[in-house]
Parts: sequence; structure tokens; C-alpha cells
Amino acid sequence: MNLSAKLLAPYRGLGPSLWSMFFATMINRFGDFVGSFLALYLSRILQYDAARTGLTISLVFTASMAGSLFSGWVADRIGRKEALLLFQSTGAFINLILSFLVHASWAPALIVFGSMFRGGARPLIGAVLTDLAPADKRKEVFGLQYWSINVGVALGPLVAAVLFERSIPWLFRGDSLTTFISVVLIARGVRMPRITHVASSLEHHDERGAIRAFVSRPILLAFAVLALLSSTTYSQTGFGLPMTVSQVMGQAGPRSMGYLMSLNAVVVILFSIPIARLLRSWTPLLCMTLSGFFYVVGFGMLAWPLPFWGFALSTVIWTTGEIISSINMGVFLARHSPANWRASFQSFMGVCYSAGWVLGPLVGGWMARSDNYALLWAATAGVCLLWLVAAFFVDRWDRRILTYEA
Repeated sequence: MNLSAKLLAPYRGLGPSLWSMFFATMINRFGDFVGSFLALYLSRILQYDAARTGLTISLVFTASMAGSLFSGWVADRIGRKEALLLFQSTGAFINLILSFLVHASWAPALIVFGSMFRGGARPLIGAVLTDLAPADKRKEVFGLQYWSINVGVALGPLVAAVLFERSIPWLFRGDSLTTFISVVLIARGVRMPRITHVASSLEHHDERGAIRAFVSRPILLAFAVLALLSSTTYSQTGFGLPMTVSQVMGQAGPRSMGYLMSLNAVVVILFSIPIARLLRSWTPLLCMTLSGFFYVVGFGMLAWPLPFWGFALSTVIWTTGEIISSINMGVFLARHSPANWRASFQSFMGVCYSAGWVLGPLVGGWMARSDNYALLWAATAGVCLLWLVAAFFVDRWDRRILTYEA
């Protein structure tokens, strides 16, 4: 068996519903034009300064956090697929309305409102994937989902950069159109199973309420703190990085940022499957520890003045950390979630991710109020070092739990 066949062998036989999810995600994330260029839209089109841009992005993710919390409650009651379709469709419709109001002073308020639905849809995808995935294939399923996201992201920012320069309304319309296509693919192609897969006793139904079930699992509370710190640092790829690139590259900033985001996606496409195979035997939190090392180096580099190739090298390094983390964090959460509360648990964790995206731009905007981006990146690297050490010790805790459950 040749190398490519060995790499692809674990992904055979996943079924049409999972492949429909993968393709829907690919198209949806290709069209994530607004999210990729939100900081530049606010700063260049609406003339917001760094602090106001950071505050607005924080409000966007605050609304996303609220949407995440609400969507889990809805999904565990009306159905996870149905809730996903509802939240995605509503978010797409709001973006369509925004395409006619891009220069309105109150457009950011509508962006904040729409982010409730876009943010609410994200954790539901993880719940649907966990329901569909065979218990012994979760790492492959989450890895392939992550890969499909980045196939879309590889081309999306380049298209978004052209739209940003030539037609801001189509930045929003394109985002809306691709989301509607994703909704159709999920509606027609995904068939939810009657019985969901359970890997261990940790996933047996918990008849307590979702919040009580969550807080009764201390390791999940520790994981939530790790997720918060991780997303706080990673959020700088959506705020600190475009602002730094814009400062250094001047008028070429939007296009340079598009190149970097496409480079990020290309690295994921080329290396996520080999990395997943290489680290298949590693525990999820040990992988998170390793990812933190790449974040420290990749983000720490940005504290020094860099030419474009330096930004590119930094992107390759922190993207490697992103790959390692992204294909493992969902596996950990699925393994510690009762089957009847999967959407709610995903939503609780989605709140932590969103909280990090709220905190990151808010603190980043304050740190960069005098265009001092070196301080921002040094602090980001320091927080990454903190959570990578913490992840190592939580991994040892997780190993003891799994030994006991076995």
C-alpha cells in the first residue's frame, strides 16, 4: 500500500451524511468573507480606530457567545440538525440585509445581532458530527471536518480581498449565498441516526440538567479554562494580525492579509492529515500541549519587525499548532459528554471559545492603542506558554480518569 493510500485509509466508509457535512462546511467556510475582513472593514471603511475596532469585534463575539449558549438548549430539544439549519439560515438572511447597508453607521449593530446566529451554529456542527461519527473514528472525523474548513478558507480570503477592494456589498452577499448553499446540502444530505454512538460510560445519558451534568465533571471545567485561554490567544489572528499587517504593509495590507490566510489554509490542507496520522496515538490534551509550543514560537515572532516573508513563516508555525489543537479538542469534549447533552456541552464550550474572542480583541485594542503591537504579541506568547503547561497537567488527570473508567 502506497503512502497516500495509508493516509486516506482511515477515512473510508464514513458514510454519505458525514461527507455531506464536510462539503457543506467547505462551501460555508469558503464564503466566510465578512469574518475574515471584519477588522479591516471597521477600520478602513467605517474609519474606526484600533480601540473602537477591538471593542466592536468583542461585541460581535459576545453576541456569538450568547448564541452558542442558546443554540445548545434549542438543539437538545428540537433536534441538532434542525437547530443547525435554523441558525445558519437566519445568519445568512441577516448578511443579505447587511449587503444593502454597508456604509450605514448602524451596520455594526446588525453585524453584532447576526453573529448570535452564526455563533450559535458553530457548536451544533460538533454535536452533529459526534452523533454521526463511529466512536473509534472521531479523531478522523474531526480532523477531516477541520480539513474541509480549510479547503474553503484556502481560496475564500483571496476572493474576499478582491471583493473588499472592489465591492463591499458583495462581501456580505457572497457570505450569505454560500451559507444558504450549505443549508441545502445539510438539509438534503444529512440523515441523523436513531441511536448515537457511545464510546464509554462517560457518555451514558445523564438525567440531571445539562448545567448540573457539566459542572459535576471538574475536568471539563479545567478544559473550559484551557479553551478560554487558547481562544484568547488565537483570536489575535483575527484582530492583532490584520492590524499589524496593515500597519507594516500599508496599502498592501488587505491583500497581504488575504495571502497569509490562504497560506494558513494551504498548510492545513497539506499537513493536517499527515499530522493527524502521526499523532493518532497521542491523547488530545498532550496534543494541545504540543500545539501551545508552536503558538509560543509563531506568535512570539510577531513581537519583532518582520518583512512579509517573516509574517509568512510565523503563519506556517502557528498554523501547525492550530492543526494539532483543532483535530483533538473536539475528540476530548465528545469523550466526556453525555449523549443526551452533546449539543449543550458543545454550546457551553462554544461560550468559552467565544469569550476568548471577546477578551482577545478587547485587551488587544487596549494594548495597541498607541500602535504598540510588539507588546500585544509578547503578551500573547506568554499566555500561550501558560496554557500549554496547564494542558500537560490536565492531560495527566485525564489519563487517570480513563484508566478508572476502563
